[in-house]
Amino acid sequence: MSHGNTTDAERIASAFTWPMVPVGADPLFRMPFEIGIAMYRQWLGASSRLLQDQSAYLQNLAECADPLNMLVCQTEFAEKSVVAGLDELRRGVDAITDTACEQLTVDRALPQ
Repeated sequence: MSHGNTTDAERIASAFTWPMVPVGADPLFRMPFEIGIAMYRQWLGASSRLLQDQSAYLQNLAECADPLNMLVCQTEFAEKSVVAGLDELRRGVDAITDTACEQLTVDRALPQ
């Protein structure tokens, strides 16, 4: 792409690589970008898993024949939701920690 046909936004964007980190940037400058990408990916995965759980819950709720079964279904979903939420929290913290530690050791930003 020649410089004459590019917009300002395209020229600025060309200086960045995926995941939107400036080429040749200091490792400590890149780290927030890497952590943000890891958090975003984790959030998308968590949202997908939780939506699948909700879909299964609604399917089970639709198949309930009496109020007692509905109450059991709701209680099971509540328990499963608490466990899933805590598991997603653990996964998120692990993803952030792993990304930060990986960046620090790969880029040798901190002494080993």
